[in-house]
Amino acid sequence: MNRFFKRIVTMLLLAAPALAFAQRPVGDLQAEFTMPIYRNEKAAALTVVIPENGPKEARVEFFNPEGNLIRTETYKLKPGTNNCPVKKIGGLAEGRYTAMIHLGDTTLKRLLRIEHIPEIEAPTEPIPYRKLIFTPDKYMFSKISKNLKIEYSKPQIYEAVKNTDSIVVYIGGNSFYRAEDGRFIINVVANPYVERYGLYAKKPYYYTMAADKPEGPYKRIENTPKMAKGGRMNLFTGGAMMCSDHLDGKYELYDPAKHGTYKLTDIRIAQQINPKDFGCVQAGYRTYWAYATTSTGDTVFLSDKPVFQDIPVYKPDQWDNGFTTNDNFGNSWLSEDGKTLYIARGQTLRRDAPYDLPYDMVDTRVLTVYSTQDGKDWKYLHSFTSDGERDTPYTQQYGARICKMPDAGLYLVFVEHFVGDMQQSSLDLDYSRDGVNFYDAPGDGPFLYTDNLDDFYFGGLYNFDTDIVQNGNNYYQMVAQVMTWPHFFPEPLFARNHLAEVTAEDYERIFKNRGMAEKLPYFDKVGGWEGLAKMTREGHSSIAVISYRADGWFGVKAGDKTGCFTTNPIKGGGRLFVNATVEEGGKLDIEVVGGDRSQKVSLTGDGIHMPAFDLPDGPFKLRVKMRNATLYTMYIE
Repeated sequence: MNRFFKRIVTMLLLAAPALAFAQRPVGDLQAEFTMPIYRNEKAAALTVVIPENGPKEARVEFFNPEGNLIRTETYKLKPGTNNCPVKKIGGLAEGRYTAMIHLGDTTLKRLLRIEHIPEIEAPTEPIPYRKLIFTPDKYMFSKISKNLKIEYSKPQIYEAVKNTDSIVVYIGGNSFYRAEDGRFIINVVANPYVERYGLYAKKPYYYTMAADKPEGPYKRIENTPKMAKGGRMNLFTGGAMMCSDHLDGKYELYDPAKHGTYKLTDIRIAQQINPKDFGCVQAGYRTYWAYATTSTGDTVFLSDKPVFQDIPVYKPDQWDNGFTTNDNFGNSWLSEDGKTLYIARGQTLRRDAPYDLPYDMVDTRVLTVYSTQDGKDWKYLHSFTSDGERDTPYTQQYGARICKMPDAGLYLVFVEHFVGDMQQSSLDLDYSRDGVNFYDAPGDGPFLYTDNLDDFYFGGLYNFDTDIVQNGNNYYQMVAQVMTWPHFFPEPLFARNHLAEVTAEDYERIFKNRGMAEKLPYFDKVGGWEGLAKMTREGHSSIAVISYRADGWFGVKAGDKTGCFTTNPIKGGGRLFVNATVEEGGKLDIEVVGGDRSQKVSLTGDGIHMPAFDLPDGPFKLRVKMRNATLYTMYIE
């Protein structure tokens, strides 16, 4: 089911028996924490809104996750919006704390979510990896000067395949590769309209597009060519993908004596939209079940209780407990020792006015990491990533691809990042060294984003594909679905049979009371209700290809002033090659420190595989001095 249409808000009950449930906001009294989750923060910000002649004071009681009162704060209030800082939260343990906000005779209950993500520490053993990628943390560096900064590369994006079929509401890319004849191939799936339901096609159709260059232009061809040897790079590995399989029939609960054994890679998640009797379990509406195929060939349920469960309509006294979910899956991956299976799953965090999303959902979606060692017991670990200044009540994470690079000791994470008050989605880049904790990549704004209304990907980028095709010095990746129209376009389409029929009246009727005219930043620029309708009628979806430097997600960059860094100890043994750009008049000097022989080289020019020197077996360090240069990756071969 397409994510555009899964608009059901879900919440689970917060277990805190010592607390009485509070009523919903009364009149103009409002209160909420400005961040959905406070990660590594020293203070939280509580916003309280009161009318004229409202209460002059807010008394806030804080309860820990076990339901015990731990502190009480009092804040003076004035009519309007009041910022009430909650200090010294850094010493509190992780968990869901409850704030009971007393405003005169009214009490509002809010959740204060606190998490602690540790810094990436330097490795305790010599770095064994053969691909050295420099992320902005302590892992690679023992010393680094202030004249150097670590950034990620900004990709170029190309509209590879544009939907020109009037009966198709959107197209998506199935695969991307280089053919034996040298052409670049995109396999397309087209989704026709379904009358009175808009977007879902029971019978999509498929075709193939080819181009002489990876960025296009692509033309339709009759036959699908064979992939060339090496026509798609396999940079990433990892555990089995978690699936939303749909099972039919009757099944048994797992019995080791009867069903044998299973591996973590045999585990799947079944998403059950409608209630169904599976024999061993009665699956309720929107429940998610762990099952496995065992050594006897049997498919068995691993527990008689769902791993996740959605509540389609939440009540005032229902709150998330860490397993409140939505339709946004990431994938799964195994720990280094193969004993733990991790999964990224969308968690729905309930929000309250004044921070409700204005015309999407009254919650925040945050990808969350869960783990299991047997598929039966699952643990909530922490939220997936922090987006800094962009981590607002209007942001959501619509999904992610977690990509393990074993030769680099690195996980790259491509996140579909949605901003509600812009009604746009973008592509963000995060990373991890341990596959457990995830961090923002450096740089201003998302990895791939536009605020230009005329761009073909203004409305959103989805289903990012991790297959990579290399052409020259660049990697090319497919973005399986992009679109010109904004995220909310399907709602007017529900009442129509075709995008061409959507009117300004449809938009105004649906969105006027949700404050779109006041809250959508580009409402006037696009031409108001009619402009939004026209944007929908004339919009289209596409498949995009992005390109960036090979292994160039991150770069250590030096300007006019010379910068220097020294790596942590490296295991070594082999020949060193360098992926770097040195501007005219710049420099890139690399030398071995602490090895059994002296090695030094000065590199110039631009290359993704420039030879440096033979390395000792180690351990040793590398010292790099650079000016007007960018160092992307080092390779030990």
